Amino acid sequence: MSYQEQKRSGPEGFTRTVNIVWGTLTSPVTFVVISFLWSLNLGLGSIAAYFNDPMFHMKMDSVPFNVWLREVAPESLPQSLWLYILVVLTYLMIVSLLLCTVNWFFRKRRRFKGIGEVLVHLGFLLIFAGFVLGSAFGQRTRVDVIEGGTSKVPMMDLALSLQSLEVVRSPDGSSLDTLSEISLTGGDGVSAVGRIRLNHPLISGNTVVYPPDDYGYFITGGVVGTSEAGARYMERGTAVELAGGRKLILEDIVQVGQSRGNLIGPGLFLVVRDTEGTVIDTGYISSAPGNKRPVSLGGTTVTLGQLRDAAIGRYRVNYDPGVWLVITGAVLLALGTLWALAGYLGIIPQASRVRD
Repeated sequence: MSYQEQKRSGPEGFTRTVNIVWGTLTSPVTFVVISFLWSLNLGLGSIAAYFNDPMFHMKMDSVPFNVWLREVAPESLPQSLWLYILVVLTYLMIVSLLLCTVNWFFRKRRRFKGIGEVLVHLGFLLIFAGFVLGSAFGQRTRVDVIEGGTSKVPMMDLALSLQSLEVVRSPDGSSLDTLSEISLTGGDGVSAVGRIRLNHPLISGNTVVYPPDDYGYFITGGVVGTSEAGARYMERGTAVELAGGRKLILEDIVQVGQSRGNLIGPGLFLVVRDTEGTVIDTGYISSAPGNKRPVSLGGTTVTLGQLRDAAIGRYRVNYDPGVWLVITGAVLLALGTLWALAGYLGIIPQASRVRD
């Protein structure tokens, strides 16, 4: 063996090999290549999934990602193979970012200008860590809440109340945004109150409430006129006293676009009961075209006045233990970008140093 071969195979050769491997692992090029593969896999996989099943992304988003990956994805192989590849590439990106950050502290900590670089690394690292944490241990659900009402949040010890829901429209009448005044109450009685709109969810601890992805209007009742008791506003379950101890009761409400047998909404389904609670007569009054007419019901004439409605929204409520990591990471990422930009513009001199 020659002297050069011995030298390459000795301690110096081992050190050189370690430096090459470390340099490759901490190189920005490595991260860029992994990021490119991640983006390419995500893009092609998402397109293929959409064409195979247009509802794919909505189904996957309905449960935590780790639950979907464990219980649903194996049944759809090989179509879901791209998701397993995406998970592997995600972890590789996290490892690459972590090693790049460690490398900065060991080799570039004297560079004051390079603080922007490490902030960007830390920001990306926290965002990815938050995403992984939320996917593994989070919960996702949707809940319908009527304006002025409260609904329990499925799978969580929470209740969501909706004080008001306002739709923001453009001059041509199309919907641009929604403004919701909501409150979130936990099992310990602690409440979070806020106004949510597009890109401005309500965050309470690790729980995030997003603006409604669907909304409409729900009939809550209506003004009912009777020949015996005059006009009264009635909601479901409301009873109006009639002569002889009889009661007119609003038993059900048929919403717009709904039907009950041959009854077409919107309208009110009414019953008349005697003093013992026995049903004497039933009838239906509606505001649908051609159906708005008086009805003889148990010996009294009943007419429908104005129906009243309230907005109803379907809100997405996520329990996400990684949400604050994501927020912190986004702040660090923004600060690091501004710091790096200041360095490139010469605001932070190249020769500046920080002390050990």
